[in-house]
Amino acid sequence: MKVDRILSLDRAAAYPGRSFVDMVIFLQCFRGQTMRLWVLTEAEEPIVRVDEHEFRPTGEVGESEDGLRWLDLGTTDSLDARFGQLRIEGMTMREAQRSKLLFTREIDYRAGGSLAEVEQAIFGVSRRDAGRTVLTPSRAEVGESTRFEATYTPGTQGLPEGARVRFAVPRAFSVPQDRDPQAPGYVSVQAMQQDGCTVPVAIESLDLSEESHEQVDIICLLEGRLEAEGRLVVRYQTDEMYIFPWQRNAVERPLWFAHLAPLAAAVAVDERRRWVELLPEHSHSFETVAGPAERLHLMLPGRVHADEKVFLRGVFTDRFRNVPDARGIPARVRLTIVDKAGERELGIPRGWFEAPHRFRMALGKVEPGLYRVRAWDTATGEMLAQSNPMVVLEKDDERMNVYWGEIHGHTEMSDGSGGFAEAFVHARDEGGQDFAAIADHACYFTDNEWEWMQDVINTHNERGDFVTLLGYEWAGKQGHRCIYARGKRLRLFRGMCEPESTLDVVYDHFHGSEEVVAGPHHTGANGRMEHHDASIERFIEIYSMWGASDRLGSPKAPLFPGANPLPADAWLNAGAKLGFTGGGDCHEGKSGWTPDDPQGQGSALHGFARILRYRCGLTAALMPELRRRHLIDALRERRTWATTGARILLEFEVSGVPMGEEGEADEAQVRARVHGVRDLLRLEVIRDGEIVWSEPVEGLDAKLEWDDPEPVGEGTWLYLHVIQEDGEEAWSSPVWLKGE
Repeated sequence: MKVDRILSLDRAAAYPGRSFVDMVIFLQCFRGQTMRLWVLTEAEEPIVRVDEHEFRPTGEVGESEDGLRWLDLGTTDSLDARFGQLRIEGMTMREAQRSKLLFTREIDYRAGGSLAEVEQAIFGVSRRDAGRTVLTPSRAEVGESTRFEATYTPGTQGLPEGARVRFAVPRAFSVPQDRDPQAPGYVSVQAMQQDGCTVPVAIESLDLSEESHEQVDIICLLEGRLEAEGRLVVRYQTDEMYIFPWQRNAVERPLWFAHLAPLAAAVAVDERRRWVELLPEHSHSFETVAGPAERLHLMLPGRVHADEKVFLRGVFTDRFRNVPDARGIPARVRLTIVDKAGERELGIPRGWFEAPHRFRMALGKVEPGLYRVRAWDTATGEMLAQSNPMVVLEKDDERMNVYWGEIHGHTEMSDGSGGFAEAFVHARDEGGQDFAAIADHACYFTDNEWEWMQDVINTHNERGDFVTLLGYEWAGKQGHRCIYARGKRLRLFRGMCEPESTLDVVYDHFHGSEEVVAGPHHTGANGRMEHHDASIERFIEIYSMWGASDRLGSPKAPLFPGANPLPADAWLNAGAKLGFTGGGDCHEGKSGWTPDDPQGQGSALHGFARILRYRCGLTAALMPELRRRHLIDALRERRTWATTGARILLEFEVSGVPMGEEGEADEAQVRARVHGVRDLLRLEVIRDGEIVWSEPVEGLDAKLEWDDPEPVGEGTWLYLHVIQEDGEEAWSSPVWLKGE
């Protein structure tokens, strides 16, 4: 693992009115090491803090160039956390843009001279002389198998015999191998001088990276000298490719999730294996781009009242549900609306387009009833799409509206991709969601970044139109929890950073507050509930892109083995009273409306992780009005249900007790109504972890009336499980009963 490091402080964040800049750094590489710190800067007296450790200039100064100086910050042997919060007082953002921070085991080394001279002294080669790469191809369409060729050219020093060149491959791609040229993942390498003479080179290893569990490193060992104008060529074939647009151009690994371009290179010139990454301008990038428009998606509200305006959303996407190139949108579409009276024309969407690939069509005020909209190709008569069901209630009906959204996404602010602000815009405009939250990992962003993120969240919150939640994911020694707030600010707990690495610290702070709500996720693979706090923990994410966590052996069970699987049924049987949400845990910056592969559900590659293979789920929330405070109430009061992404409508009660509530009854009388997006296959009633009633159904709509012959016990719970013919599912939140 790379230990000696020079960190560029241009990644540091600032916030108006604050006197420091900050950034997250990787500390695990320093465990058990005595390190000397130097900062290259024009700042006069910077004070550097790494978590609770403080470093001040000792007085030792090494001259550099362009007004910069090397300041000695002393030594330490106490950097033993996994990640750390780096905070620098006395340094402006402008100064940080030009500053570097050196961590070195060479405790007697005195830094001085240019950055390149210090790099040469520490690593044996400077970054500007570490070489160049070219990648072919530099772009591919989403989902395409790709044959890469990376050509590396050394710097002016050349590379000596025994030098190594490392090429990174995303672990999500086909596993690199050098045995079978016809099989996916095959790697070959050759080296030659400028005159064409061969230089002996071998693939020394094809192993999981020491620095990132999401990268595989191809390490090539030169068995002869490679001159400055020579070439080292690596060829690699992958049958696995991302199904969403993404540009990867990182060259360094400041954190394990750095989005390196495929075959990004680094060199180590001697047996110390001190890896030096190429400069960004000397390296390559790679981009996946969306395909042509192939699909149309129609979205209606879930449930509204007759006095409300109704809009139909239509979104054209490529095969994998990405925003396509604007050219070639198949806009020859006519629309019809279907209710119990039959099917009638809505016309064409011309004049309603908000962007080349999407439209928002006003339907005006609609009479009470059940509706779906269909889209037809005007040339062929083929049905292109059918919307989700919409129920319109009488004006004075006391039932709440149904709103759709998703509250567990990740972006580039932690270990995902995509812009933070852009994720909310995507959820609203492309995903047609009523509410959204991005729950980035708290350990991967800084205090200054959190201030800015909260501002962004609040800015995108539009009462009545689109609701955003303040939230983050806490991940520490006691599992993972997503935490959300009703207000405009939320206390940050980081999880992987001391002293906030235990859930007790978090829940002790929030205990009893009705302004906050939290819940665990992917518990079907790994879960812990010994720290469950019923005053805060009010929901469980029963489905996400990891898979379903309803029960052990679920057909959509998480694709990675966990040490302690604890599905939702186990939590409920242990006495927890939790509602159900459907989420994403999407790491593509696309809350609730992620790419999917209709033919490859459960097998298509999404993000950096090989085990994120399902489409994003959704949460339905019952609210009197679309407001942030009502959404927190819905989560706390368990007025939610979860789906695998389809906007399936349902109503569920037991002996008159509505979904999510507790009541008393001697007999469990189950009543349910379901409106599917596609034809329904089966309705199941789960009681105390067992399927006690299973009923095959046909068509888009179904009713269930079933009386449980078994008497109600002291802590009986029941929920409804819906399965469509296309495999999409929904889970109502439970009802809890005890005998009268």
